[in-house]
Amino acid sequence: MSYQQQSVSLDLDTDVTHQCFLHYTRDEHLIGLIEFNKPSYILKWGDLEYFRRRTEELSVMPFPECINAMIVDIRNVQAFLDNEVPILPWRLLEEECPVRLVVPQERLEHYAGLFEPTWLTTDVDTAIQEIREFMDMFVH
Repeated sequence: MSYQQQSVSLDLDTDVTHQCFLHYTRDEHLIGLIEFNKPSYILKWGDLEYFRRRTEELSVMPFPECINAMIVDIRNVQAFLDNEVPILPWRLLEEECPVRLVVPQERLEHYAGLFEPTWLTTDVDTAIQEIREFMDMFVH
């Protein structure tokens, strides 16, 4: 029996873009920072899949080693996200690694009802500082 080959595309229909950054703690723990941008207010399946793929990829990508914490910046996402959006990677949540979700100040109360309040902040620098202090306190 022969099978026909069908071409498959992994491209997503989305207007979401992202940027990634790495930060180190004093004790050389890796913190991944991913910043998403979405100019439109309508969420589509491709947008949700884009969020999931990019955060999961960053969480397992071996730089010198995999990251130990993640900051997800959604301040430039115009659409309102809910707790069903796969924005935080499973590996980090299952391993109870520190995560922070950076949200716009005017949406902080909205997101506090959907996500763990200790994960939320409105400033990237504060998120980095909190995670650095948390991770480094176990050694010293």
